[in-house]
Amino acid sequence: MKKIIGVFFIFNTLGALPVWAYQSEDDADFFKERASEAYIPNGIRSGSFLYHPSMDVTNEYNSNIYMRDKTLGVTNSYIAHYKPSLDVRSDWTRHALKFNLNTDITQYASFPEQSNYHDIMTNLEGKLDLTRDSFFSGGITYNNLHENRGSPDQISGIGPTFYTLKVIDSFYNQKFNRFDLKTGMDTSRYDYQDVASISGNTLQMSSRNRWEYKPMLRLGYEIQPQYEAFAKFEYKKVSYDTDVLSNGSGLAYNRSSNGYNATTGLFFDLTDLLTGDVSLGYVQRSYDDARLSKVSGVNGFLNLKYRPTKLTTVLARIGRDIVETTQQGVSGALSTTAGVSVEHELLRNILLKIGSNVGQMSYQGYDNSTTTNNLNRSDLYYLSTASVKYFLNRNLSTDLAYSYSTRDSNYVNSNYVVNQLMLNLRGQF
Repeated sequence: MKKIIGVFFIFNTLGALPVWAYQSEDDADFFKERASEAYIPNGIRSGSFLYHPSMDVTNEYNSNIYMRDKTLGVTNSYIAHYKPSLDVRSDWTRHALKFNLNTDITQYASFPEQSNYHDIMTNLEGKLDLTRDSFFSGGITYNNLHENRGSPDQISGIGPTFYTLKVIDSFYNQKFNRFDLKTGMDTSRYDYQDVASISGNTLQMSSRNRWEYKPMLRLGYEIQPQYEAFAKFEYKKVSYDTDVLSNGSGLAYNRSSNGYNATTGLFFDLTDLLTGDVSLGYVQRSYDDARLSKVSGVNGFLNLKYRPTKLTTVLARIGRDIVETTQQGVSGALSTTAGVSVEHELLRNILLKIGSNVGQMSYQGYDNSTTTNNLNRSDLYYLSTASVKYFLNRNLSTDLAYSYSTRDSNYVNSNYVVNQLMLNLRGQF
């Protein structure tokens, strides 16, 4: 099956904050598809492995680093980003091994002691071919990340919340004539650090530490080479170490839960002009705490890649799922997102991108025994971006990007507007 390649505007389901989804693999595949051969880095070969080291230096202006409502006062800042990264891939005829290292080391001009973060993202993936029609695949991820201060789950934090995410996944794939079976499980571990609040207290973000287990089964049927119908069932169990303090300091709840996500859909590939997959299903989650009611609803996704010309690609995505929250008396949130982006090759070495994303976080399952949540919270997010990338040669490139993001909430003093301007210089091999 061909994979839809591109950069989408997505939502960080941990913080419910819109972010620009830079993915090194997707970028690499996109530029290999778009850029002239003269601008594709050769890499460094050692044995049967190909190494692609790179270094990005980004200068950013951010108009609202605390993501605050303007009535509370906003703070702007210049931010320097240093992003060394490494991509390693095997070129074996059978089996495969891939390693990615991405970093984002920041230095804020305004209040650096409260703002700086060092994100590190590592991923090791492998594929073990058993027969012509079967293989094992798996991966290990270890990330040191941060949750932005605009997150509703740490509304009074003086700085970002730091956490680690570890993921282990393994899957078995088997093809039987026209049928394709995939089954396996991924296991995730989240560990949060406590953070000081603006009132001088400590927010117990560590009460959010948890395990997440997601076994899944997917069965596909090839109607013909360009079409595949599929059904997928995923069970999810979330197990918290302790009761979770609301926003790190409020009422405690046992937020451990279990539920499922069942979908059915269609993958299609119309001669590379239009490629995509669409699914529709139902998602449900039940919580161990009797005060938190069940959250459920219709869900699914739509991914489209449209090539009206050889120089232009249109990418679109719609998705819906249940995400975790620590809002007092709230079970979870239904996250609905929709985005579209257009990528165009203006010249052989000049690439243009524009896009926008809209999303809604609808908080569900309110505990009526509390009086603090007398209004069901609903947040509407919007993000638009535009960028231009210029290749000097196969080893050097620069890009200029602008983004505008907002949150419109029915909770008082929860709105924000953020303007970001970024100039990046990239060296790669």
